[in-house]
Amino acid sequence: MRLSLLNTICLVAASLSAPAWANNDTALYAEAAPADASFVRFLGYGNEDSVQFDGKTFELSADTETTYIAVSAAHLAETAPGSYVTVARRKDGSEVIVHEASRDDAARVYLFLVNASDMALDLRLADGSTPIIQNVEQAQSGVRAVNPVAVSLGVFAHGHDQAIATFDLSLRRGQNVSFVADDTGVRLIENRFGPVLR
Repeated sequence: MRLSLLNTICLVAASLSAPAWANNDTALYAEAAPADASFVRFLGYGNEDSVQFDGKTFELSADTETTYIAVSAAHLAETAPGSYVTVARRKDGSEVIVHEASRDDAARVYLFLVNASDMALDLRLADGSTPIIQNVEQAQSGVRAVNPVAVSLGVFAHGHDQAIATFDLSLRRGQNVSFVADDTGVRLIENRFGPVLR
């Protein structure tokens, strides 16, 4: 019995110290993502069945709305392997393409401020007292790795004290979230992964 318990403890410890590839986002897919995968998500395309991006047609559905779709970078004209991209469609039909930073430490929580609005933005504590991500310009993104924590955060126009939107969060290990701002406001999206596009 004692040996069995020791083996169980060793197995758990080994799984927690697994090699880096086990923490890669490609491990979140039921079907293995290509080795040269890029990750693309589409926001604001709720009524569309498909969309063209970087020379490739992406099929969309209710299940893939706001999720990252893995696609071989070989099928894309200008997107490098390992890239994370948000394509946001505004109310006037124009698109804002935002390239994001990668995330490589599964023990941390990554907060992304994805700016498809027409003003520079900050992510701060909800009372405005402490900056988390600062001065993210239009069509840009900012990122901050934090420890899992319960916290209230707000998105602010850069240089202003009144929050555009506030969110109460209870963040878990490995849970990455995006604050996405566009011409309709700000929404919080937990980063999820959808299908692999062949």
